[in-house]
Amino acid sequence: MNYIYDIFLKADEQNVDREKIRFKQAKVCSPYMEIAFDEINFTDIPRDKQIEINSFYRFQEIFQELFDSNFEENIELRNTLFDILIHYLGEMDLKSGLSKNEFYKMFLLKDIRKNVFGKDLNTNIDFFNKEEKDIFLNSLITLYKTGTSLELFNKVLVKIFKYSTIYLSKDAPKDIYIYLSEYKNETFEGKINAIVDTFLPVNMNSFLFWDKHFGIIGEENVMKSDEIVMVE
Repeated sequence: MNYIYDIFLKADEQNVDREKIRFKQAKVCSPYMEIAFDEINFTDIPRDKQIEINSFYRFQEIFQELFDSNFEENIELRNTLFDILIHYLGEMDLKSGLSKNEFYKMFLLKDIRKNVFGKDLNTNIDFFNKEEKDIFLNSLITLYKTGTSLELFNKVLVKIFKYSTIYLSKDAPKDIYIYLSEYKNETFEGKINAIVDTFLPVNMNSFLFWDKHFGIIGEENVMKSDEIVMVE
């Protein structure tokens, strides 16, 4: 991590609230780096969420008077102001590099947090890691542009559940069988519920299968004893 915005991105990845991070001007730091970790290869947010930085690396014109060695009054106020300004500059860093698509995702995530898409999605979105959340939000943008479809649903599903398989019933075209190839737990259940509720067309009926496949006549690899479930 070399820049302020890297700290924010790492915080998002570790599910750390950006507002809880506190920035301080480093007393000893390299003139060639913005982040002043003791270990140069340190890659995680510290437990105390205290980050020392070299504000003069890019923002000397802003901070050189604030940290004048002759100015020793109101140190607590100065440190608070410094933290607020660095947070602002870090957010500006991020936004200046964001595409229109990234802004859409930010607004969609805010709407999810406000229960615009329902309380269940607000809860279930937390089961996705950062990469999966990005996939989900990108797909939600596609959903707005193209509408629901089995093709979009399948694309989202296989990106999140990499070993999943979807089957359509010949006898009941509206029935869809989803084999996830995962043991059922709260995290996976939250993810699949979010995907089904958001991307599966409303006229389809879904049937979930976790670690045990259902039997398919003529397919020996899914007809092993004790490894299948029967579907009526």
